[in-house]
Amino acid sequence: MKKEDELVKKIREGDKDAFGHLVKDLLSSAYQTAFLILRSKEHAEDALQNALEGAYISIMKNSDMTHFKPWFYRVVYSKSIDLYRKNNRHGVTELDDYHQQEGDGGFNSAQQLIIQKENKQEMLACILELKKEQSLPIYLHYYEEMSIKEISLVLGENMNTVKSRMKRGKQMLARVLKDSNRYTE
Repeated sequence: MKKEDELVKKIREGDKDAFGHLVKDLLSSAYQTAFLILRSKEHAEDALQNALEGAYISIMKNSDMTHFKPWFYRVVYSKSIDLYRKNNRHGVTELDDYHQQEGDGGFNSAQQLIIQKENKQEMLACILELKKEQSLPIYLHYYEEMSIKEISLVLGENMNTVKSRMKRGKQMLARVLKDSNRYTE
Protein backbone atom coordinates (compact mmCIF):
# COMPACT_ATOMS: atom_id res chain seq x y z
CA MET A 1 0.00 0.00 0.00
CA LYS A 2 1.33 3.43 -0.93
CA LYS A 3 2.01 6.10 1.67
CA GLU A 4 -0.85 8.21 0.27
CA ASP A 5 -3.29 5.30 0.58
CA GLU A 6 -2.20 4.66 4.15
CA LEU A 7 -2.70 8.31 5.07
CA VAL A 8 -6.15 8.38 3.44
CA LYS A 9 -7.09 5.27 5.44
CA LYS A 10 -5.85 6.94 8.65
CA ILE A 11 -7.88 10.08 7.85
CA ARG A 12 -11.02 7.99 7.43
CA GLU A 13 -10.27 6.28 10.76
CA GLY A 14 -10.15 9.67 12.50
CA ASP A 15 -6.42 10.46 12.69
CA LYS A 16 -6.42 14.26 12.94
CA ASP A 17 -2.78 14.69 11.85
CA ALA A 18 -2.89 12.43 8.80
CA PHE A 19 -4.52 15.02 6.50
CA GLY A 20 -1.76 17.52 7.30
CA HIS A 21 0.88 14.94 6.45
CA LEU A 22 -0.92 14.06 3.21
CA VAL A 23 -1.09 17.61 1.85
CA LYS A 24 1.97 19.19 3.50
CA ASP A 25 4.33 18.65 0.55
CA LEU A 26 1.71 19.81 -1.97
CA LEU A 27 0.70 23.11 -0.35
CA SER A 28 3.32 25.46 -1.80
CA SER A 29 2.95 24.13 -5.34
CA ALA A 30 -0.85 24.08 -5.06
CA TYR A 31 -0.68 27.71 -3.95
CA GLN A 32 1.48 28.57 -6.98
CA THR A 33 -0.99 26.78 -9.25
CA ALA A 34 -3.88 28.78 -7.82
CA PHE A 35 -1.82 31.98 -8.08
CA LEU A 36 -1.10 31.33 -11.77
CA ILE A 37 -4.83 31.17 -12.40
CA LEU A 38 -6.03 33.95 -10.10
CA ARG A 39 -3.02 36.33 -10.16
CA SER A 40 -3.84 37.42 -6.62
CA LYS A 41 -2.32 36.35 -3.31
CA GLU A 42 -5.57 36.61 -1.37
CA HIS A 43 -7.64 34.81 -3.99
CA ALA A 44 -5.06 32.04 -4.33
CA GLU A 45 -5.15 31.52 -0.56
CA ASP A 46 -8.97 31.37 -0.66
CA ALA A 47 -8.93 28.87 -3.52
CA LEU A 48 -6.37 26.71 -1.69
CA GLN A 49 -8.47 26.80 1.48
CA ASN A 50 -11.55 25.76 -0.51
CA ALA A 51 -9.57 22.96 -2.18
CA LEU A 52 -8.30 21.65 1.16
CA GLU A 53 -11.81 21.66 2.56
CA GLY A 54 -13.17 19.91 -0.55
CA ALA A 55 -10.40 17.33 -0.48
CA TYR A 56 -11.01 16.51 3.18
CA ILE A 57 -14.75 16.18 2.64
CA SER A 58 -14.20 13.93 -0.38
CA ILE A 59 -11.82 11.71 1.57
CA MET A 60 -14.31 11.41 4.43
CA LYS A 61 -17.11 10.54 1.97
CA ASN A 62 -14.95 7.63 0.73
CA SER A 63 -14.56 9.12 -2.75
CA ASP A 64 -12.38 6.94 -4.94
CA MET A 65 -9.04 8.52 -5.79
CA THR A 66 -6.32 6.37 -7.33
CA HIS A 67 -3.56 9.00 -7.44
CA PHE A 68 -3.91 11.67 -4.78
CA LYS A 69 -1.50 14.28 -6.17
CA PRO A 70 -3.11 14.76 -9.63
CA TRP A 71 -6.55 14.47 -8.04
CA PHE A 72 -5.70 17.18 -5.50
CA TYR A 73 -4.33 19.46 -8.24
CA ARG A 74 -7.58 18.95 -10.14
CA VAL A 75 -9.49 20.09 -7.04
CA VAL A 76 -7.20 23.15 -6.69
CA TYR A 77 -7.65 23.93 -10.39
CA SER A 78 -11.44 23.61 -10.18
CA LYS A 79 -11.71 25.75 -7.04
CA SER A 80 -9.41 28.38 -8.59
CA ILE A 81 -11.46 28.53 -11.79
CA ASP A 82 -14.66 28.79 -9.73
CA LEU A 83 -13.23 31.69 -7.74
CA TYR A 84 -11.91 33.35 -10.91
CA ARG A 85 -15.35 33.19 -12.51
CA LYS A 86 -16.96 34.50 -9.34
CA ASN A 87 -14.64 37.48 -9.03
CA ASN A 88 -13.85 37.97 -12.73
CA ARG A 89 -10.69 39.91 -11.92
CA HIS A 90 -7.85 40.53 -14.34
CA GLY A 91 -5.27 42.28 -12.12
CA VAL A 92 -1.72 41.02 -11.82
CA THR A 93 0.19 41.32 -8.57
CA GLU A 94 3.71 40.48 -7.56
CA LEU A 95 4.62 36.87 -6.93
CA ASP A 96 4.30 35.79 -3.36
CA ASP A 97 7.34 34.40 -1.64
CA TYR A 98 5.25 31.52 -0.27
CA HIS A 99 7.15 28.84 -2.16
CA GLN A 100 9.93 27.94 0.25
CA GLN A 101 13.44 27.07 -0.89
CA GLU A 102 14.35 23.55 0.12
CA GLY A 103 17.97 22.77 0.86
CA ASP A 104 19.88 20.26 -1.19
CA GLY A 105 22.17 18.83 1.41
CA GLY A 106 24.48 21.84 1.63
CA PHE A 107 26.22 21.30 -1.70
CA ASN A 108 25.44 24.84 -2.88
CA SER A 109 26.61 27.99 -1.20
CA ALA A 110 24.09 30.44 0.18
CA GLN A 111 24.88 32.77 -2.71
CA GLN A 112 24.14 30.06 -5.28
CA LEU A 113 20.83 29.25 -3.56
CA ILE A 114 19.83 32.92 -3.63
CA ILE A 115 20.72 33.21 -7.32
CA GLN A 116 18.73 30.06 -8.10
CA LYS A 117 15.74 31.40 -6.18
CA GLU A 118 15.93 34.77 -7.97
CA ASN A 119 16.17 33.05 -11.36
CA LYS A 120 13.19 30.88 -10.51
CA GLN A 121 11.17 33.94 -9.43
CA GLU A 122 12.15 35.83 -12.61
CA MET A 123 11.10 32.88 -14.74
CA LEU A 124 7.79 32.58 -12.89
CA ALA A 125 7.21 36.30 -13.48
CA CYS A 126 7.76 35.71 -17.20
CA ILE A 127 5.45 32.70 -17.15
CA LEU A 128 2.78 34.92 -15.57
CA GLU A 129 2.91 37.12 -18.67
CA LEU A 130 1.59 34.20 -20.74
CA LYS A 131 -2.07 33.33 -21.21
CA LYS A 132 -3.43 31.16 -18.40
CA GLU A 133 -4.02 28.26 -20.80
CA GLN A 134 -0.28 28.27 -21.59
CA SER A 135 1.22 29.23 -18.23
CA LEU A 136 -0.46 26.55 -16.14
CA PRO A 137 0.71 23.49 -18.14
CA ILE A 138 4.25 24.91 -18.30
CA TYR A 139 4.29 25.50 -14.55
CA LEU A 140 2.92 22.05 -13.74
CA HIS A 141 5.37 20.33 -16.09
CA TYR A 142 8.59 22.14 -15.26
CA TYR A 143 8.06 23.22 -11.66
CA GLU A 144 5.90 20.38 -10.35
CA GLU A 145 7.46 17.74 -12.63
CA MET A 146 4.09 16.38 -13.71
CA SER A 147 3.83 14.29 -16.84
CA ILE A 148 1.73 15.39 -19.81
CA LYS A 149 -0.77 12.68 -18.87
CA GLU A 150 -1.06 13.97 -15.29
CA ILE A 151 -1.47 17.55 -16.53
CA SER A 152 -4.22 16.46 -18.91
CA LEU A 153 -6.01 14.81 -15.97
CA VAL A 154 -5.62 17.88 -13.77
CA LEU A 155 -6.84 20.28 -16.45
CA GLY A 156 -9.44 17.93 -17.91
CA GLU A 157 -7.95 18.41 -21.38
CA ASN A 158 -6.78 16.04 -24.11
CA MET A 159 -3.05 15.24 -23.96
CA ASN A 160 -2.50 16.67 -27.44
CA THR A 161 -4.19 19.91 -26.39
CA VAL A 162 -1.82 20.15 -23.41
CA LYS A 163 1.18 19.50 -25.68
CA SER A 164 0.15 22.18 -28.19
CA ARG A 165 -0.52 24.73 -25.41
CA MET A 166 2.88 24.00 -23.92
CA LYS A 167 4.55 24.39 -27.31
CA ARG A 168 2.83 27.72 -27.96
CA GLY A 169 3.57 28.79 -24.39
CA LYS A 170 7.28 28.00 -24.74
CA GLN A 171 7.41 29.96 -27.99
CA MET A 172 5.74 32.94 -26.32
CA LEU A 173 8.00 32.58 -23.29
CA ALA A 174 11.05 32.72 -25.56
CA ARG A 175 9.73 35.98 -27.05
CA VAL A 176 9.02 37.44 -23.61
CA LEU A 177 12.52 36.57 -22.43
CA LYS A 178 14.11 37.93 -25.60
CA ASP A 179 12.10 41.16 -25.45
CA SER A 180 12.92 41.70 -21.79
CA ASN A 181 16.65 41.14 -22.41
CA ARG A 182 16.74 39.01 -19.26
CA TYR A 183 18.28 36.04 -20.99
CA THR A 184 20.31 35.83 -24.16
CA GLU A 185 20.95 32.91 -26.44
